[in-house]
Amino acid sequence: MNPFFIISIILFTIVIFGLPTWNIARLAGKKHWLFLLIPPIFFLGAFWLANIFESQGNIFWYQILRSVSFYVLIVGMMLFGISILASLFSIAFSLKKKTTLVLILVLTFSYAAYARINGERIVTKQVNLETRNITRDYQFVHISDLHSGSTDVRHAQRVVERIKKINPEFVVITGDFIDEFYVGPADIAPFNALDMPIYLVTGNHEYYLPEGSVQRVIEGSVIQLIDSMKIQYDELDIIGVDELQTVDATLELVGGVDENRYTILLDHQPLEDEALVASENGISLMLSGHTHKGQIWPMGLLLSLRYRYIGGLYEIGKMFLYVNAGTGTLGPKMRLGTANEVTHITLSPSEEL
Repeated sequence: MNPFFIISIILFTIVIFGLPTWNIARLAGKKHWLFLLIPPIFFLGAFWLANIFESQGNIFWYQILRSVSFYVLIVGMMLFGISILASLFSIAFSLKKKTTLVLILVLTFSYAAYARINGERIVTKQVNLETRNITRDYQFVHISDLHSGSTDVRHAQRVVERIKKINPEFVVITGDFIDEFYVGPADIAPFNALDMPIYLVTGNHEYYLPEGSVQRVIEGSVIQLIDSMKIQYDELDIIGVDELQTVDATLELVGGVDENRYTILLDHQPLEDEALVASENGISLMLSGHTHKGQIWPMGLLLSLRYRYIGGLYEIGKMFLYVNAGTGTLGPKMRLGTANEVTHITLSPSEEL
């Protein structure tokens, strides 16, 4: 493994987990340099042990250690952000150390509790677009990042019930549909109750799993994997980008874009350069996910350093890009500042037609 990567991970965990813990100890009058190291060691150790149990196929201990790792990560991120704000507040208003300590702990645990409750919430976002390439309305649903494994079959059932209420013509899924090696067909079985086409492309998490995992899970279901394929749906073309492929390579494989038809591109990651390539090649609408819109504040602030498009609708040239905030969660079902999203997209003929 790249030594620079290892050093970066260690420094990141010290800053995110060590500094806030050291600050709490300092405010409590227990300042010691070990508080900088113990939380990062605990997090990295739990994560490392989880990977060992995963390689052994030990589901029980893997699930426990993975949950511990993710809870430490998410609560640590909250504590990091709140510690900074509370410290600035303390300086501005000359608060006592014990007051600042209580403020940090109360806010962190309150936000964690709220995030856990909010992590169950599913919202429907409505997106209305007009185009000259169609002669009638089309309604479809876009979901992304269900993360079956992190989320359970009950969550999948609630998503399906939300889709049924919309009653779309078809459903598209832009990757990270599953994220655990033990996920099986029963975990995504609720989708078999839908009586419309469902088109899926892979995300990065499908490639963290043993080869063929996604094909095994969806085999016999109503879900169709369309990586590197072009599907015709009436006046629409739907093109799927494999997570390991680029947009230009995919378009070459499927024979390019017919400018007389409305073309929807499914691409898991909303990379700026890939979106530009899609726009320049005549794609009408690009749909992505991956970012979770940060999922937990302040992750969105950090993500904005890596991704220009982290959630919602963007116009790039003559193309629209929509980034779903994630229909599920990675790790614990916790969200702060975001919500699990089902996107209801309506395409209508332009009055200029």
